Amino acid sequence: MATAATATAIKKEIIFDKEVLEKIAAKTAQEVDGILDLQSGFFDQLTSQLAGNQNGQGVSADIDADDQKVELELEGILEYGKNANEVFDKLTKKVVAAINSMTGYQVASIKLHVKDLLTVQQWREKQEKSSKIKISREKIK
Repeated sequence: MATAATATAIKKEIIFDKEVLEKIAAKTAQEVDGILDLQSGFFDQLTSQLAGNQNGQGVSADIDADDQKVELELEGILEYGKNANEVFDKLTKKVVAAINSMTGYQVASIKLHVKDLLTVQQWREKQEKSSKIKISREKIK
């Protein structure tokens, strides 16, 4: 004997903001050997900082919520000496798996714009300089 509550089907829908998918892709990409950093353009960085959002930096997502598909564009710095195609293949597999397992969405396409190739040492030096500049700016405020 079914009650009215159990006989009525509940319509369920979950929709993810593009920032969530960008965050998943960015965090997953950082785990891939050969990806040193993801970076977006100056305007994108400024907008993210003003909004207090730094999670999806270097990743842009275009979502089709009806079909639960996403297209991703990443901008990054790769490690000099690594095979870019192999790094991209690893990146693609990990990001596709992460997005699908966390959201159920399918990745329709991934593009990677390689902004630079740096050795790990060059990248660290760049990060140190950037940190020193940030600290100097904070002291001025």
